[in-house]
Amino acid sequence: MCFRPAEVSMKKCPACGKPNKPVATVCAACGAELDNSVKDFDADQGALDATNTLGAPQAPQAPGAPKDPRVPTAPKPPALQ
Repeated sequence: MCFRPAEVSMKKCPACGKPNKPVATVCAACGAELDNSVKDFDADQGALDATNTLGAPQAPQAPGAPKDPRVPTAPKPPALQ
């Protein structure tokens, strides 16, 4: 089994756009206050799964049963000219 660490995203300053550490409360460049709200990713994912807003592909439908080649089909009407 391969261990993959969780991805940590940098906080982008809304005032100057500089990336800051995830634990920062103010921007290191301009001192503007950063978004420090706590996000519940499990609840967000549950809501997305319930509504399927991502447009995730659905499982393909199974094809219909093949027709028996020995059964004759109805004749096609003649083409009108």
